[in-house]
Amino acid sequence: MSTLATVEPTSAKAPVLTEGDVSPAVMMDFENAALDFFVSKSIPAEKQVTMIIPGIKDLRIQDWIAAERTRLVTLEFPAFMSEMRANYLHQDWEDQIRNKILTSTLTSSKTSFWNWSQQLLKLNCLLRGTTSFFDDTALRNHLEAHLDDELRARLKNSEARKEKALKPWINSVRIIDEARAVENKRARELIEETIDRQAKHQNTKTDVLRGSSRRANTSQSNSTSANSSSSSFVKLPPLTDDERALLNEHDGCTKCCRFYCDHHSQSCPDGFPSGKNYKTLTVAFALAAKKAKAVAKHTAKPVAATAASIEEVDSDDDLSATVAVLPNSPGNYASDSDEDWDVSHRDVSNTSIRSKHLIWNCQINSLTNDFPVKTRALIDNGAHLVLIRPELVERLGLKQYKLNKPELVDVAFSNGKKKKTELYFYVKLALSSLDSAWTSHVVKALVTPGLCLPIILGLPWLERNFIVTDHAARTCIDKRNSYDLLNPPDIVPPPPPKPRLQHVKDFDVAGAVRDRIDVLVAQEQLATRETALKTEYKEIFEPIPHADELPRDIVAEIQIKNAEKTIKSRSYPSPRKYKQAWQI
Repeated sequence: MSTLATVEPTSAKAPVLTEGDVSPAVMMDFENAALDFFVSKSIPAEKQVTMIIPGIKDLRIQDWIAAERTRLVTLEFPAFMSEMRANYLHQDWEDQIRNKILTSTLTSSKTSFWNWSQQLLKLNCLLRGTTSFFDDTALRNHLEAHLDDELRARLKNSEARKEKALKPWINSVRIIDEARAVENKRARELIEETIDRQAKHQNTKTDVLRGSSRRANTSQSNSTSANSSSSSFVKLPPLTDDERALLNEHDGCTKCCRFYCDHHSQSCPDGFPSGKNYKTLTVAFALAAKKAKAVAKHTAKPVAATAASIEEVDSDDDLSATVAVLPNSPGNYASDSDEDWDVSHRDVSNTSIRSKHLIWNCQINSLTNDFPVKTRALIDNGAHLVLIRPELVERLGLKQYKLNKPELVDVAFSNGKKKKTELYFYVKLALSSLDSAWTSHVVKALVTPGLCLPIILGLPWLERNFIVTDHAARTCIDKRNSYDLLNPPDIVPPPPPKPRLQHVKDFDVAGAVRDRIDVLVAQEQLATRETALKTEYKEIFEPIPHADELPRDIVAEIQIKNAEKTIKSRSYPSPRKYKQAWQI
């Protein structure tokens, strides 16, 4: 594993460049240390390269110097450093540093303006002496163009815009940014004080904090036991179907008739309220109880909230636990004033309070299985993270990578309690539709236990894949190719191929007659020639006579070999062609 070279400056001798890879920053440090050494020792220009060479300890650079020492010692020090950069820095190091400057913004740096500007000035120093160097005007224009919106608005109405030089302008903007930071800190403190004061004020209202439907029902319930001797208990009338449905929708108890009370009728500690002064439960009472509970149980802004249940669900109706992933922005404050929560003067819509989740049936390629694994994912455009269960990661055999910095989330359990959890690992995830017609880009998904569904697709996944969500139409469409994830098109088989047959001409009667006549003429000509040939050679073609009628005259003499003769052996081989002549 290669290490980065370092510079060890000394006052008595030349600076030392240790062995290792040389970066532009290390090269600049070495050059600055060498210049300081030349000044302190009053070394003339013609001897500067000779004096600095012994301090270079990297073997690759030493080999280059040894091969060209005669030429290098005659160079001036700036020319020597230029050749050294050209030989041992990456070919596009200037473009990399320039692009890093151009793409840097104050928001992405997540630091103060002063630290951000000093980082860019340091990077620009690495480009000194090259064509990519930014002058003061270009660097100021870049800094001003990449401020955040709030600081840019403050700068627009300040005297800092009149500064022409770069350094005074940076100092002026630094003062504005530090003042803004102080104001934001004070604003957050005021918000926290206001929230704490409201929470303490609400704690004195026991009936409201319990999430009661109205004050009359609760007060009567509490006063019955104390004044039982003076007044009689009035039985509560039966709940209507609408009241029972309203209590179920707002986490209420059908026994004590309170909304958001963190218990159900089986474990109700309060019992039935009195029927005296009873009022019918309405949506307005439910919303008021929800607001009271939100103020009473206000805590720090969570980074993420996940459901504690990990049971598998089969339909949207069974999915009772939800996941909300919120950014950590203490500067954002949602008002809890009575004006925002007053529902007595507003029209309550009769639409459904609960809507189905956007669940996508998809598949993932597994490293341990030859076939893709089908799973379900919750599409949540309110989540700023992409989450995945560790059980699914293990099933797919995905490689886990460790985060540079743990991600802190709040896990919300069914009893309302929250527990902070740190996430350390992520996986690279790519999903495909069930018809394999659409595949997502690869995104990083944090391994999170206790999710309500195997995968939760937040804003990073939606932004990376250009997904446009229409909640009313319940569609999630890729705007590049108009593919709807939740409503995929029907798979239509391709049309059968057309038969490739040659066209057959109509039957040609005249041609057929002509061909038949040609055949008959040829047969007749052959028969005529056969008859003429047999007539000419009649003796040959006559039938063979019977054996008794054959002539008995000798027409040939065949001499049969004497069987009594024997072959005499010789001590030498005799060619076959001479045996018959010698009568052997």
